Amino acid sequence: MSYGRSYDFRWTMEGETWKAVKGLDSLIKMYNRNGGSSCNKTKLVSCCGKLLLLWEGYMKHNPNNRKKIWCAEITLETDDEGEVWGNAEWIDVVKSVPTQCELLNCLVVSV
Repeated sequence: MSYGRSYDFRWTMEGETWKAVKGLDSLIKMYNRNGGSSCNKTKLVSCCGKLLLLWEGYMKHNPNNRKKIWCAEITLETDDEGEVWGNAEWIDVVKSVPTQCELLNCLVVSV
């Protein structure tokens, strides 16, 4: 899955053409309202059959020089016509960090 400059999510299956993922309008709005559209770092990782989208968000009225790390848990399904549908099952802030911190990598660890 990829997030394009046209502000939509796209999916490909092993060399096929990229197709728009439908059903993620609320996630796209939340992402754009909370720093995702400001060229901040965004990471995507697979976890237990779902996708996790993490991004740096800005904070309005920020006297403590902090920023938020947001996370969205996404499931994907393909319908009978080959359309890819996404569902953002959960979206929330997972951490507040100093503004000089950067989201460099994302790693899933199973225990």
